[in-house]
Amino acid sequence: MFDPDNPVFAPLLLPTDRDALKSCGPLQAAILPATVAVNERLAPLHLEARGKAASLLVDPRTAAFQFEGYVSMEDVRALPYSPGRGTLGALWAPEQFSRPYREMVIGGVVALQEHLHADAIAAPYFLVPGPDHPWLEVAVDIGRETRARAGKKPVVVNVCVDIDSILAAPPRATFSDAFSDTGADLFMLTVVNFDEVEATPDEVRAVLDLLSRLGTSAPTLLLYVGRAGLAAVAHGAAGFGGGSLELEAHPRRYLREGLVNLHSDTHYLPGAMLRLPVRLAASVAERVPQADATDAPLATRLVRRVRAQRALDAKAGEALWLGNYTGSERPAALKGRLDEALRVCETAQVELADGDSEPLTRSAFHYLEVLREIAGGEKAELLGGASF
Repeated sequence: MFDPDNPVFAPLLLPTDRDALKSCGPLQAAILPATVAVNERLAPLHLEARGKAASLLVDPRTAAFQFEGYVSMEDVRALPYSPGRGTLGALWAPEQFSRPYREMVIGGVVALQEHLHADAIAAPYFLVPGPDHPWLEVAVDIGRETRARAGKKPVVVNVCVDIDSILAAPPRATFSDAFSDTGADLFMLTVVNFDEVEATPDEVRAVLDLLSRLGTSAPTLLLYVGRAGLAAVAHGAAGFGGGSLELEAHPRRYLREGLVNLHSDTHYLPGAMLRLPVRLAASVAERVPQADATDAPLATRLVRRVRAQRALDAKAGEALWLGNYTGSERPAALKGRLDEALRVCETAQVELADGDSEPLTRSAFHYLEVLREIAGGEKAELLGGASF
């Protein structure tokens, strides 16, 4: 279903993306929240996604039940496998996952995804705090048992870990060895508290190394990323998932406080490979026209659905572009594209420095230098001037 030779961009869809889906181009894949099954108002989002995406996946959102935040989210609490349906405020703990309880949760998760006509079954998943934590055994058992229950349908296992837990190589080896026993047909990797804009090269390398280790057992998708997803593809991933205008990082508060609908007043500039506040994006596009491949009208004149549609098309196009290169050619190709994006950013930084508009600071695009280093370019420098 997913192949590193044909990498995909799979948008993580929010309710606000429905109108953008109507006008964007075809999608190779899309990921829906499970809540579309319990909220009638989200049915149109499901129908649009099912009609637009060649492969439809569903996020069962089960990691939310480890934290209190889901209690305030009516749709998440209403999921048929939610522990909060019977006891408000109930949280999952590893010790309750006896075989009968695992079977009950898996049954509810599988049934919901079959109801939504998903093309693969995503196993229940959990945030695993570390390689020695009891949640790891539960997550692996559930992945393996979902594989046994799903029959001929492909099974997706979401490996959900914290960035701090994978910075050293031994934990990455432990995680990859454990999850390889699930028999997954596809791994989706969610690295909580990994923010590519703030990440050091070592943090990016840790994420990519875990992806590569998992990739020896099954194709991998890196979730909740933007341009770091292209770095993942250049290192052998089958694709990446992120939001149209949001969901390019997964802070822990998404689980602790509950992931709510976001309303990002931003615009993605494909030439600069940046997502910026709309007014700043418009200024950059005006001063350096090639920074926005769509040219006029400026970002400030676009309603959100058009900005989201353009972002979806741009990110899908980037994945297809990089997929046209062989695996060994991809790092150099990505480096070249990042070189050009950085040139655009640096030109815009100079152009905006003396004007009345908001300046474009180096901190807004410094992460492109980090990704260029990962792709084989020169070492990125700290914003203070020293190299990493």
